[in-house]
Amino acid sequence: MGRTVREIAAAAGVSPATVSRVVNGSGGVAPEKREKILAELKRTGGPRRTRTGRPRGETIGMLLLPGSEGDPRVIVNKLAALVKRLPHRWNLQLLPAGILPLELESRHLHGELAGLILAGHGGGSPELADVLSRIPHVWLNSHQLREGGHSVLMGNEFAGRIAARYLIDAGCRNAVTLTAPSINPGFASRIEGFRFEFFAQERECGRIDLHPPREFELCSPDELEQTLHAALAAAEPFPDGIFSPEERLTALLHRTLCRLRPERWPQIISCNYTPEYLAGLYPRPASIDLGARMLAELALEELRRRISGAAGRADNVAVIATPELVPGDELPPETGKILRES
Repeated sequence: MGRTVREIAAAAGVSPATVSRVVNGSGGVAPEKREKILAELKRTGGPRRTRTGRPRGETIGMLLLPGSEGDPRVIVNKLAALVKRLPHRWNLQLLPAGILPLELESRHLHGELAGLILAGHGGGSPELADVLSRIPHVWLNSHQLREGGHSVLMGNEFAGRIAARYLIDAGCRNAVTLTAPSINPGFASRIEGFRFEFFAQERECGRIDLHPPREFELCSPDELEQTLHAALAAAEPFPDGIFSPEERLTALLHRTLCRLRPERWPQIISCNYTPEYLAGLYPRPASIDLGARMLAELALEELRRRISGAAGRADNVAVIATPELVPGDELPPETGKILRES
């Protein structure tokens, strides 16, 4: 049961006006007073409402952080899954990217936000991280941590191992993985899994390092295509199998190969299955579906558990990607000749 602002102020040893400033997300409150007020609010709940409003627990906020714009189609798929699985009378509210951390906290204290689902690969500002420590939340993807390092969604490394097995089973003798600077920690984890699987099977694999002007998610298609063309044109020997750890790269890889017209079309396997990127490609590459929809459903289930008061995991990644192979087109032996003549 909530208490009045005066009761909270008396318990915290501050004035009612100071409590109101904290609850409403205003600044100008000394850190030690703020902590006392937040401790009281956490202990017995927010201020008692004086007017009718939505009951607490009805609205979940979706906050898009730096990096989410790098793969909008995947985000749309996750949003669709979240909306589909929302319980009756619950709402999903897409929050503006530039929302102030204090406003987030104010909405939560007023019962306007029961919790948050976070998408993106950047951890945000220190102020945001501080506020998130007091709001139930779940990450939808791998992300950078505030204190350094990163948190990688479980399943990314296994996706790389699946890709390696696919190319090995296809008989590739000169398989490579594309590498590039990325803001997504899961990208590097997929590459590590790919290379580890070759090592575990006592086989060799190569790598083609791309050197775009910035992280590949932030590059334009033209910048990435130029980088791919330069790297593949210099590859010797030319690979007969390629792992592209991200679907956006895969579509540009396919276009680059069409321009290079290799003697033999390589086996390609991609990751983070997004049909929109692969539409119209022939031969259609194989891909690994990380289960964006299932991932979103599990995230929602875990967030509701945390909203009910259950403790969250330390890294706040509550869901596990479940990689599945999506086969591509079978390559006839004369594929390279057909494509060169078309």
